[in-house]
Amino acid sequence: MRLIIFWILLVLLSSTLSYSQELQTIAISGATLIDGTGKPPLSNAAVIIEGNRISKVGTTETVLIPLGAQRIDAAGKFVLPGLIDTHLHLEMVGLSDVGELPPQWNKPEKLRQLVLTNVKLNLISGFTTVRDLASTDLVLQVRDEINAGRIVGPRIVAAGMQLVKKDSTAQKQPIFLEYDGPDRARAMVRSLAALGVDVIKIRLTHSRPIPSLEEVRVIIEEAHRLGLRATVHTDVPADDLVKLAIDAGADGIEHNAPLRAKDEQILKMMAQKGMSLMAQSGAFWLQRIDTTALIDSLDPSQMKLYPDDVLSALHQGIDSVHRQTQQMKNSGWDARRRQASFIQEVRRARNAGVLLVFGTDCGAYGMVHGQQYKALYGESQIGSSPMQAILMATRDAAKALGKSNELGTIEAGKLADLIILNADPLIDLRNLHQVFRVIKDGTAYDPAELISATK
Repeated sequence: MRLIIFWILLVLLSSTLSYSQELQTIAISGATLIDGTGKPPLSNAAVIIEGNRISKVGTTETVLIPLGAQRIDAAGKFVLPGLIDTHLHLEMVGLSDVGELPPQWNKPEKLRQLVLTNVKLNLISGFTTVRDLASTDLVLQVRDEINAGRIVGPRIVAAGMQLVKKDSTAQKQPIFLEYDGPDRARAMVRSLAALGVDVIKIRLTHSRPIPSLEEVRVIIEEAHRLGLRATVHTDVPADDLVKLAIDAGADGIEHNAPLRAKDEQILKMMAQKGMSLMAQSGAFWLQRIDTTALIDSLDPSQMKLYPDDVLSALHQGIDSVHRQTQQMKNSGWDARRRQASFIQEVRRARNAGVLLVFGTDCGAYGMVHGQQYKALYGESQIGSSPMQAILMATRDAAKALGKSNELGTIEAGKLADLIILNADPLIDLRNLHQVFRVIKDGTAYDPAELISATK
């Protein structure tokens, strides 16, 4: 009997020791904390991480640092929640609608290489969560490999293929899943759910047949029944499509069509229903105003992660954006007038109570992965304060993803997704590019080491 008790105690002790070894503790101390709740920054802050959770938040005077903790001295630095991009495309590099990749990059193994580069660029830039809103199964596979710890990358919320109304005259697209009629629409949602998608994306555009209210409503109701959120792409501007999405019960609207809505009730209805809106104006503003090519604003060491032929295509794509801009200006487009319009639109949405969230459409329109800090800075130039812009990419983005209980703020009990910056983002949001450390799911990464490991 004593021998049995001895062995039981030995097993329990062994389990306890094993658990304590696996549960790594990280202590960040001395930083200025911008916790994502909207509260004023906290000086001389301390954040304790145990395993993949935040366990304590306070000041160095009030928080006891556990013995054996991995200490990160962050004096003079700034700690924020991990940033969230609610709308990007990991299978694209920033050339959609402005250029094309060399043909060899369309092969599956080459496309995977690009996706792996893009996920790394997002992580080292401080984006610990990204939502991919149109892809093939490849992104789902990479997401699963990241979750299993086989690949280093951000947390991915993936939509897979986007649902579109059937169009017999249109060319087939690998990221479109067609439906015609409510029953077929419901079946398509179930097929996506079976593949393991995290969110449903519906595409409403005047370039295709417009679905009925019943079809869109069935898609959203089935998504909700399966525990998935549903967000809608709409043309800009298109009040009728925005109204269709609202009436059908969508959780959010992608792109900034509601900001330009002529119907004054649209923003009020979105606010009443708790819908999120991807504002997506900051990136456009900077692409059209900043005379420096966007690609030149990137850290050269990051850009080296892309092969030379991809970089060449990107340079050509960015150049085309600037040529388009010059043509717009020659045709009478007034950049300052458009900025004033953006400011008015954003304020109107905020005054109505709409949940504005950060999304870049990264991968398209000259938006290159890893440069999202530029788009956030752009938001601060068109009606959002630096703090409001940060909340768009943290607390409010987490809410739009349905993950407020886990992400978006630095609070005890939440997942340990944080970034440490070398400079104050509230002075200038371009300081978001000065990433000292990224902590995702309780693991700390040095961006410079991740870049070096790839070369």
